[in-house]
Amino acid sequence: MPGMSFLRTGTKSLVYGNFTYVSCLPMEAPALFIPSSIFVQMSSWYYITVWLHIIGGTFWIGGLLFLPLVVLPGIKDHPDRKKILLSIALKFRFYGYIVLGTVFVTGLLSIYFRGISFSSQSFTETHYGALVTLKIILFVTMLMLSLFHDLLVDKKAGTQIPGDRNLKMIAKWTAPVLLVFSLVIAFIGVMISRGE
Repeated sequence: MPGMSFLRTGTKSLVYGNFTYVSCLPMEAPALFIPSSIFVQMSSWYYITVWLHIIGGTFWIGGLLFLPLVVLPGIKDHPDRKKILLSIALKFRFYGYIVLGTVFVTGLLSIYFRGISFSSQSFTETHYGALVTLKIILFVTMLMLSLFHDLLVDKKAGTQIPGDRNLKMIAKWTAPVLLVFSLVIAFIGVMISRGE
């Protein structure tokens, strides 16, 4: 009898000699017979993209936690506190957007290597697709919020308006909101990877 294995990619495979029967469980996509060597290669790329996706998410969430929990308390009494904080924030922003771009691309690639088509039906007619759609919507919203925050920071840094309370209030609460969005997105990612 052929060996059966359930992969973390959400696919079910049956090995028939040099060919692998692939059925995409979460999307109920048409089954395929593909050479086993190609199947192993695609599976390897899937794991690589997911690994990079996780590394990127870890960097982003870690940075959002590191700034308020470590940096701010550490420079609380420093005379150049605002200057140091702005310098750190700008540096994190540079790498942060690179990481967010990587997370977005690897997310799309992981869907592709999972064998799921980029059709409207794939993202609207299944529970898996609904989770992916929600994750993308939250990610784009988080990205827009981050860009909006950074524009305010640039405006505040480029002007001498110390009494602008609205800018200070928005800048103060944007980071916690971004963190909440990021944690929710990460949780949805766990649900997707476990086939919930």
